[in-house]
Amino acid sequence: MSSEVPPPTIRLMDATDLRRGFLVALGSLKPTELTDEQALDVFRRRMRSRLKTYVALMDDRVAGTASLFIEPKFIHSGGIVGHIEDVAVHTAYQHHGIGGALVGHLLTVCRDAGCYKVILDCDEHVIPFYEKLGFHRWEHALRIDL
Repeated sequence: MSSEVPPPTIRLMDATDLRRGFLVALGSLKPTELTDEQALDVFRRRMRSRLKTYVALMDDRVAGTASLFIEPKFIHSGGIVGHIEDVAVHTAYQHHGIGGALVGHLLTVCRDAGCYKVILDCDEHVIPFYEKLGFHRWEHALRIDL
């Protein structure tokens, strides 16, 4: 009998995923500190924007999540850029290919949308993970906290 973990089901998030452990999975990246009602409000605001959140489901539970914003540019002849954000995998599902499957799915969405590049920011310690998926270091990221 094989001990391989079956691949996750990856799809756009819906409100029922909040009850399937979405906030717990996202909490592996950073604690969310939202009530269920606040999380539902954030979900609704995100649905009205062009920001898409994807979930990876295992056993009807949210094993991981990632967000994607597709930006039409004025430069590059109106080209399109994909921005990947908040890739998180529930601690119980880490090291089972969930993160790679999520990012791979988002890259397919970006290819299908005609993106000429996909960018993301990440902590130093996860750079090797993204390099294995084909990303490379590029320029510098800066931020200011307001």
